[in-house]
Amino acid sequence: MSKIYFFRHAQASLGSDNYDVLSKKGELQAYELGKYLVEKKIKFDKIYVGTLKRQQHTCEIISNEYKKNNLIIPNPIILNDLNEHQATEAMKSEIPKMIKSDQYIKNLWKEIELNPEKKNGNMMLGFKYFLNLWVENKIIVKGIVPWKDFRENVQNGLKKILKNTKINQNIGVFSSGGTISSITAESLKINDELKIADLNFSIRNTSFTSFLYSKEKFILLSFNELPHLKNDMVTFV
Repeated sequence: MSKIYFFRHAQASLGSDNYDVLSKKGELQAYELGKYLVEKKIKFDKIYVGTLKRQQHTCEIISNEYKKNNLIIPNPIILNDLNEHQATEAMKSEIPKMIKSDQYIKNLWKEIELNPEKKNGNMMLGFKYFLNLWVENKIIVKGIVPWKDFRENVQNGLKKILKNTKINQNIGVFSSGGTISSITAESLKINDELKIADLNFSIRNTSFTSFLYSKEKFILLSFNELPHLKNDMVTFV
């Protein structure tokens, strides 16, 4: 059977003008993952990565670690079906309206203003609240790919990867939490969309979720592994 590793990108820049950039801690997380993979001598026959900067930068740091140690790693195949859902972009567009019309968001943003040291935690609460509304199609944002279409894109991306995977190959895929949640749900036959979206929040930066694949089976082998990071380096955004 073949083994497929799905890596979540390293920590991005939550709360900044551009989330899609690795933080300094994120760069270090990616370096530690690369070092771990090199030490374990994990070889890849193919590498896939989405088009997001945080995904590609994570992949680049790990590839550099392989090259530094004179190990071969394939050039990544770009696959935009691996991109994260667009709930963050949808939320950025809708929050100014919701601060006026939604009492929960209004109270949460007031708390952020009063206690800036709790900003990241409160923003995550707001994001989870917004994501659930968006998944249930209660919020529709023009120009943003809906949750249903995102799920279909991920399924199509997985089909492309599996179609091009040969027997006993090792495949590395650099993606995002929502994508990995969706693929995990596919393997476990989970159909509850809110549960799938909620799974997103448990997937840690630079963790890997692995699957075994043959023509008949696609089996979850491990979920959200993080052997390369100490506790003070663990993040979820």
